[in-house]
Amino acid sequence: APLVSVVIPTLVADLELRRCVDSVRLVCPQAATCEVVIVAPPGQVQAILALLPGETVIAERRPSIYGAMNDGVAASHGEYLYFLGKDDIVLPSFARMLQVLGTERPGAIFGDVYWGASGIYPGRPSRWRVLVRNFCHQGIVYSRDAFRRHGPYNRKMRVQADHLLNIRLLWDRGRSGRILYFPQPLAWYSGAGFSIHQARDPVFWKLYPTIMKRFVGGWARLLLVSTRKLRGR
Repeated sequence: APLVSVVIPTLVADLELRRCVDSVRLVCPQAATCEVVIVAPPGQVQAILALLPGETVIAERRPSIYGAMNDGVAASHGEYLYFLGKDDIVLPSFARMLQVLGTERPGAIFGDVYWGASGIYPGRPSRWRVLVRNFCHQGIVYSRDAFRRHGPYNRKMRVQADHLLNIRLLWDRGRSGRILYFPQPLAWYSGAGFSIHQARDPVFWKLYPTIMKRFVGGWARLLLVSTRKLRGR
């Protein structure tokens, strides 16, 4: 099995997708180390195979971003999982991160991400930060075992299913394995992805009090509910 499976959901076959896959292959040319799994609508599979011969392309079973990610995980074989959007670009530091994966075998690695023209978005893992602000998935590599324990992604959520998974991962350390921080940007993110235009996930926030109670404690849920009542929300 390869060390890392890079899962890339996409809607179309275009040069942006080609650029993303090429950036992966520049830092990890060996298929035995990195496999690429592209998930697309059924009508785009043949076009992507023509654009990227030799890569694995599968048809999504359900038309949603998290459904496509779950489909990619099911079709992949790597010991670790890394999720990209087709407009992302993997950076040379990713090759050095692979060396850490190979020697340390952590439950997950969190790294930084270049965010468009804004600079570096830090990815140092923090249990308290993840309760209020998520990490960029372009900076996180999960072990398959950790993803299996805390996933799959909840398809009912539109943009924050990865946020929920990260809360579970960081607050359930006993079952997550060792979490490492890699203090370099792993990828460049355009800052114009799907989640930017739909930043609030109603399903996530409806479940948020239950999430707080489960992973932080009953006192956290009561504090949250009381604060919402004071704000009239």
